[in-house]
Amino acid sequence: MNNLHSYYLLLLFFFSTNIEASQQEPSESKLLTQQQTLPVDDRIIDLVEKVRKKEGDITTIFQRLQSQESTFNIAEKYLMLMISAYIHKQEGALALSVTELTQALSFEERMDTAQLNTENFSHIHLLLAEIYQIQGQYKLAYDEKKHYLEKRKKNRSVLQKIRLASLNEKYATDLKIKENELLENEQKLKSLQLAEATKRRESQQRNLAILMVTALIILVLLIRQLKIRATLKYLAKTDSLTGLYNRRVLFTQGVLLLQEHQQRQIPLSVMMLDIDHFKYINDTYGHDVGDKVIIAVANLGKETLRAKDIFSRIGGEEYAIILPHTELKEAKAIAERLREKVQQHVFELEDKATENFNVTISIGVATLSSENTDFDQLLHAADEAMYRAKTSGRNQVCQ
Repeated sequence: MNNLHSYYLLLLFFFSTNIEASQQEPSESKLLTQQQTLPVDDRIIDLVEKVRKKEGDITTIFQRLQSQESTFNIAEKYLMLMISAYIHKQEGALALSVTELTQALSFEERMDTAQLNTENFSHIHLLLAEIYQIQGQYKLAYDEKKHYLEKRKKNRSVLQKIRLASLNEKYATDLKIKENELLENEQKLKSLQLAEATKRRESQQRNLAILMVTALIILVLLIRQLKIRATLKYLAKTDSLTGLYNRRVLFTQGVLLLQEHQQRQIPLSVMMLDIDHFKYINDTYGHDVGDKVIIAVANLGKETLRAKDIFSRIGGEEYAIILPHTELKEAKAIAERLREKVQQHVFELEDKATENFNVTISIGVATLSSENTDFDQLLHAADEAMYRAKTSGRNQVCQ
């Protein structure tokens, strides 16, 4: 038992080192907060940051805020419970702290995942880990710190997308500046051409040549600009790794199709699928092979699905598919074909010393019904079905 405690203490030390490094990114945290689904009172945010940094007396401020609790939304109540748990922890009421944190965690199913992955919200797992460590429950403390790092990883992924969007915006601004400079140069050139024509009519041929060269430059720049715009438009709709539609297109098309199918009483189905044991693939063969597996599953899906189906990658090893004009029975048949095709595919490795391998997928299927009246509900039903496929042994289709 002493050896087991020592093992968990070493793991806690390792996670604590990583966590301290993560708390050095305040600007990124604030940037992500702007993307939250639910607004949070700035006073609560400031108080949570004091809790995270363990500075100042937070009890008085907390009591003033607590008087306004009836006006708080779910996200604000979540943070207030976490602050209250921190105060009770300082007072030694560890059991009460755990109860409040558990109550806060029960709100997560009604909250936006990206919001929960931000530093202020994911800090709840660190607080739970500290309490469990004080209580000597090292396994629970280790699990909570592991949850925190998983959320931090997802949070960083969102931050990277935000930075990419910022870079794209900067690039578009620079392109506009170049266009304006080009227009100014064109105006200057035309003025010079007019002046030269009045002074030296004999130089008309030379001016014509200059005009042609200028037109060619403009044409080249215009073609380049059109290509850049087409590329940016493509990137805005697709996943960079697989070329599939991204999450934004999936939800946009899903809402439109659902409204159309509801009005015309046409069947509509969706599928959620996930690569089984993907973490094992990454850990065993490396992330490069993991990316190739993600791409291969996407390509097999393109070969199996119909032209009218909307196939998208929504993150990691998870995909979503919209099946217009499709009953549940037909959707399950399509899912089975895709599952079998992936299972039969052999992944060949460049390393000849390593054996080739197969992967499997778990698929959840749902169809439009009186219980699934909007696209979020329909997609959630498919996600729950996929979870049942996972818990039932993987490599299967569930509805």
